[in-house]
Amino acid sequence: MATNVLMEALSPTMEEGRLVEWKKQEGDTVAAGDVLAEVETDKAVMDLVARAPGVMLKHLVPAGTTLAVGKTVGVIGKVGEVISIAPAVATPPPAAPAVVATAVAAAVAPSPTALPPVAADGVAARVKASPLARKIAADRGVDLA
Repeated sequence: MATNVLMEALSPTMEEGRLVEWKKQEGDTVAAGDVLAEVETDKAVMDLVARAPGVMLKHLVPAGTTLAVGKTVGVIGKVGEVISIAPAVATPPPAAPAVVATAVAAAVAPSPTALPPVAADGVAARVKASPLARKIAADRGVDLA
């Protein structure tokens, strides 16, 4: 059974990597632990190693391609094994920015401001609140009254 070669997280903060160079070509025999390719991470160029023995059946991405961690970059299997894997280069379509901006604006929109409470003599009544509460209310557009 064929084994997928995945873009691994080679550093703790790695989210994507650029496949710099294939070290094993299609048809080469591979042992577990062999260096398959060099990958440029956010910090350094590191080795991508084989996790299973077999033959390098297929490179799914060419050298120089940048992929997210977890995407399939190649396949290891037995000689003559038939594989059917879609290339990992496809990326999801970007989100519609107008819809996202509208949703964020609606969620953050301040509530309509109410008039402060008025005492019997016509003077606005003072609302008792700590300075921190006043600051939070002002930041969020909330009327303390």
